[in-house]
Amino acid sequence: MSLGTYTNTLLGTALLLSALPTIANVTNGSFEQWTSNTPSSWSTIDNGISLTRTTSKVKSGSSAAAINVTTATQSNTDLLQIISVEAGKTYEFSVDVYHTEGKVKARLYIDGYQGYSNQAKTNQWQTISHSYKASSSKTIKVGLRFYDVSGFDGKETVYVDNFLPNTDSNSEKNSNEQTASTPTGYYVTAQSLTGYALKTELYNIINNHNSQGYSAIWNFYDSSSRDKYFERDNSIVDMYSEKPNGSDSYSYSAVSDQCGSYNSEADCYNREHAFPKSWFGGTKEPMNSDVHHIYATDGYVNSKRSNFPFGEVSSASFTSTNGSKLGSAISSLNYSGTVFEPIDEFKGDFARAYFYMATRYENVISSWQNNTTASNAVLNGTSNKVFESWVVTMLLNWHNADPVSQMELDRNQAAYEFQGNRNPYIDHPEFVEMIW
Repeated sequence: MSLGTYTNTLLGTALLLSALPTIANVTNGSFEQWTSNTPSSWSTIDNGISLTRTTSKVKSGSSAAAINVTTATQSNTDLLQIISVEAGKTYEFSVDVYHTEGKVKARLYIDGYQGYSNQAKTNQWQTISHSYKASSSKTIKVGLRFYDVSGFDGKETVYVDNFLPNTDSNSEKNSNEQTASTPTGYYVTAQSLTGYALKTELYNIINNHNSQGYSAIWNFYDSSSRDKYFERDNSIVDMYSEKPNGSDSYSYSAVSDQCGSYNSEADCYNREHAFPKSWFGGTKEPMNSDVHHIYATDGYVNSKRSNFPFGEVSSASFTSTNGSKLGSAISSLNYSGTVFEPIDEFKGDFARAYFYMATRYENVISSWQNNTTASNAVLNGTSNKVFESWVVTMLLNWHNADPVSQMELDRNQAAYEFQGNRNPYIDHPEFVEMIW
């Protein structure tokens, strides 16, 4: 799914922060303190938005801000604070947003325009984040801006919570969410690089990870693939059956529901190579046990996916209980063949796993193209671009439309602790556009 076409009219709200040395902190970033309809430490300077305190749509703590966008005129929609940053320091910013109608989308502003929210994800929280390195000691503008999309009727409410980092102790992530930061200096050698030079340097950073072996993946799932994000029932998260906006048709208990044999959906979960192992020649290490692309999924749906490329389906021959589909590709994909389409909630996850594979195995991936018919359809036989043009276009769309989630952040940290390397495109989503 692409971000879609938006009009040139910019609906702005800039939510700007205050700072402490080396750690930029927003005051009242959790929107817990209010005076009338004004959140403490925030200044509304225009009249194109109105704010109210809400206790019904809250990410954490007891309240959040309901931002009512009431105009299509940018100059009338600002809510401001100011932060100070120190030269050479890196700051990790994030904010949680909740779309109601999906006719506007939020874009993070950190001394310039950064990543978008996915406005199509309505009635659920999502996180927009950006890692910012200060070029000098100065004050910068930080916040959110809103862009209208087709169907905007002049009024829409977007809920905002957890503008981080901040000084409000009530604004911390709930106990089921872990905040883990990239190790200091992990990407320092990649600074100032772009294009394939950046990709090669990322390869130098993440290669030679400590493979734990294929059987150890069960232990990784047991500790790091639990549902703390949707039903929060501690079951195994299965991206081929998870229903983000409703009750799952079934759930799996860790360990006891491992495959095993299966005859239909809901029998057991197994280890799905999102990047099929036949593409790299079978059970070859370290690819075969690299948890950055191997997910816990229903065994039967996994078998239906087989080694078909990911894609977007026009006519489905199989649909799983959560809407994942196998079938013929849509014509606009510029690929004619059978593809497997995961649901929108996880398309970005899979795209970033593919960009990881293109980077981690840059030294060998050019030789994989002709291993299977499917790998030939996806790979272009090079070590730089790696993918065919239709694949790059699709993965970029998926990456942009489905931003990095808390689940991905947590999984990336767990993978780092498990095998000693990270997915750069989760830590720095901007690297994707800088390379491809």
